[in-house]
Amino acid sequence: MKHKKVFQPITLLLSLFVLTCLLSCERDDICASATPTTPHLIVRFYDIDDRSETKTVRRMVVKEENTSKFIVDDKTLDSIVLPLRIDVLDNLNTTRFEIKRDIDFETDSDPNTVSNTDILEVTYTPELIYVSRACGYKSIFNDVIASRDSDPNNWIIDVEVINTTINNENAAHINIYH
Repeated sequence: MKHKKVFQPITLLLSLFVLTCLLSCERDDICASATPTTPHLIVRFYDIDDRSETKTVRRMVVKEENTSKFIVDDKTLDSIVLPLRIDVLDNLNTTRFEIKRDIDFETDSDPNTVSNTDILEVTYTPELIYVSRACGYKSIFNDVIASRDSDPNNWIIDVEVINTTINNENAAHINIYH
């Protein structure tokens, strides 16, 4: 009998410990897929003669300058989504994109078109915004400025910044007229 009385407090303490451990567990922190993350730059292409009409860019290739990875590869589109690089937070950053139209591969060249590359330069100040414990931080981009490098044969005629703050992907941030 005495042996049974010794194990009762130990069993009670062990049960309380297990119960306490189970009650102190938190739910898993998983970032919902609908939670907004760092937005991309959205660029729309418009007709230079009718600035309200979108205009596709034929056989377009887009990549960040001095890289070999294509963001857009041989597509005919009237808008593109571009990632912005973050080098330094809360300071001016610049990302340069090579946008080439009418690409001509040797296997499928069209003698009536000549490919042409223009450089789009986007300058901005990235800022970290706390989203939640599960999702962490996202970046937004403030004070956006965009321009094109001039050359004797530009196909991009004008660049217009529509939103100087990139904090979502709901609408275009930059319009390019060609």
